[in-house]
Amino acid sequence: MKHIGFYLIMLIGMMLCWGCGDHKITESTETEAGLSEYRMAQLDMAQICGFGKVQDEYVCIGEAENGGYIRLTGEKPDGDFRQEELKLDSVMDETDMITAADMDEAGSLYLAVSKMDDKRDITGRIVKVMPDDTVQILADHIEENVKNIRLTADGYIIGCADGVIQCFSMEGQKKYEIENSDYTDICVAGDKLVVLTARDIETYDISDGHMLETITSFDDTLTEGLEDAASEKGKDALSCSNIMKYDEKSDQIYIMLGTGLFAYKLSDKLGTRLTTFKSADIRYDFVVEDSDTFVAVTGDKSGNKRIVVYSLSDAYAAYNSTKEASDSRTVTVYSLYYTESYENLITWYESDHSDITVQYIWGVDDQNGISEKDAISSLNTQLLAGEGPDVIIMDGLNVKSYENTGVLMDLSQVLDDIQKENPSCLKNVLYTYKNKDGSVYAIPAMETFTAVIGPEAEIRNVTDVQSIVAYINSQDKPADGNDLSFYYLESYFDTLYPVYASEIVDMEGHYDREILKKFLEDLRLLYDLEMARTTQDQINDWTARFGAYEENIKDNYSGYMSPLFNREWSGRKLAFVDMKTMSEAWLFYSIKEDSMVGMEDNTANRDYDYEPWGTDEGMIYVPNTILAVNSKKENRDSAVEFVKALFSAEVQKKYYGTECGNPVNMDGVRAWNEDALSMGTPGGAVEVGGNNYLNWTYWRTDEYLEDYIDKLSRLCVPSNPDVRIRSMIRENAADYLEGNASLEDTLNIIDKLLNVYLKE
Repeated sequence: MKHIGFYLIMLIGMMLCWGCGDHKITESTETEAGLSEYRMAQLDMAQICGFGKVQDEYVCIGEAENGGYIRLTGEKPDGDFRQEELKLDSVMDETDMITAADMDEAGSLYLAVSKMDDKRDITGRIVKVMPDDTVQILADHIEENVKNIRLTADGYIIGCADGVIQCFSMEGQKKYEIENSDYTDICVAGDKLVVLTARDIETYDISDGHMLETITSFDDTLTEGLEDAASEKGKDALSCSNIMKYDEKSDQIYIMLGTGLFAYKLSDKLGTRLTTFKSADIRYDFVVEDSDTFVAVTGDKSGNKRIVVYSLSDAYAAYNSTKEASDSRTVTVYSLYYTESYENLITWYESDHSDITVQYIWGVDDQNGISEKDAISSLNTQLLAGEGPDVIIMDGLNVKSYENTGVLMDLSQVLDDIQKENPSCLKNVLYTYKNKDGSVYAIPAMETFTAVIGPEAEIRNVTDVQSIVAYINSQDKPADGNDLSFYYLESYFDTLYPVYASEIVDMEGHYDREILKKFLEDLRLLYDLEMARTTQDQINDWTARFGAYEENIKDNYSGYMSPLFNREWSGRKLAFVDMKTMSEAWLFYSIKEDSMVGMEDNTANRDYDYEPWGTDEGMIYVPNTILAVNSKKENRDSAVEFVKALFSAEVQKKYYGTECGNPVNMDGVRAWNEDALSMGTPGGAVEVGGNNYLNWTYWRTDEYLEDYIDKLSRLCVPSNPDVRIRSMIRENAADYLEGNASLEDTLNIIDKLLNVYLKE
């Protein structure tokens, strides 16, 4: 996928491209830093437990497609791999799982085996399998699920799901343990244990486990990669995630993150980005062949596993000539804001459509300094000239203002096709922009909504700001934080505004000053109440832990809801949430199920429910990933093909990130769950009040799944997503909320801005 940010330089009328890069991988792909990517042998494995090199052969440990654990061995990354069944009947039964693996130079395997009993208690054991198939239990009754195992000179180190890292001798004697709930991966680097976390690299003395130093000075790219790797931890509950390796020859650690491959020299704190990954494949484990060659085991979105080589070496150049270049079409996709979720979506699409390259273009990002107004002006100039992107994601744009200009294609036939091919799509959302004459110029593929969460009997009548304020006033102050975990002005505005947006200015551009006044008054009422129940220390603590508001909203962030897991500890049983994606729903149902790691389900939270907010006309949703097609004839068929594909269950069943929204295709929701269940029980853990609660990334019961679908099906009133209207109100509401401007003055300022804009 190519991705470019663009804007019009008014004086010279030319376009500036940002960050071009090809995401299409054929047989080899040249990277920014010069490494090429070579796709090698495909592996017949359902699960990857570990990968390494023993003498001159690559060894991969995992579960076969038809069940049973196997060892694949091959001399070349592109050659045949011979398969051997691991004889483990004496140490594990059919319900046990191998969760981690390592191997020594002699070819012995060190396996972590996990068992769950009838009470859902998880215990682990470490097993050694020698080259002659002799099996030896090294350690037993480990009270956690083992996720990592690394060999040392005289023993091994394991990392557990609860964040505890333990060191053992080969005789099974525990030498020490380190508690680090934030750890992402571990590796042994000579006389040091290196621990990778979401924010830093920590080193410990390998002999006794005492901390040596904490390294936090990284560039932005590595910092972002570390955070992403931590947030992805636990998403694949079956396969390993060994993303950090030490190479003695170069005295460097190599870190394989989702954003790329990095080298880091501990001695001088120097980090180097070696390559940028251009595919969305999962990278499970890798071998450092040399400082310029790395051999990894990866998996694509369909579950196919293969060997991939990243190298500067000419030894792999021959693989370039074995594949003929295919005819390729290019579709250009634009969004007003750079959105990582759209990059992810496009990458997934490309992996299934080898004949199409998708070029991603955006107007505004964190670096280019372009205003929304200038970015929109640039887009409009291009469209009116009969040029511009093939597909426009209209989020933030005023769809109606484009309808009579002739720059957008009428999608009424496309909408009919989408409904016929995907009958489970939410009709209300699909019809958001359908006109009385039957014409349609934009179709939302996703949607978000605002919801209140709490005990069902108590939130049933919490349907507006006055009732939520009354409810909060009836409760004691929480023991942990404030009532909503809102500590920024923006939290209040962004959660509440969508409920009022279409009544302030409706889709046709009709403005109601009285509704704007009511919104500002209600916003101030809720804000004043919560600030009176919040201390400055709480605000400071929150910011220190979670960063600025802009960082929160870009993450898959659970802080607004997670205190509800442990209401007895937190004193919280209410949340007011922007339900942006499936992940918020997964978290809610996890809270409702209330399962602690290694324990039976609780029933304390079974009374929880969540209710979308709305008006007298019905529940409100914000249309998201709103797709329109340029009316120019060039490339129109490919653009339409791309748009229609985004409504299919195959595309809709994926989670692309925090910005896309909830699926519009309910078959896609069900397909997600089917895929998740085929992997086992994917999820992670959330620590609240000293307890670790299971946070599932799927719907645990059909009841939960259908309840989520029912909630989405009730959404029927679209909010107005026009970003310029939102920005005018948001930017001027701050002074009013802080008491630096009167309501009347604030209304007059916004009123003037809106009237000018609506007359344009």
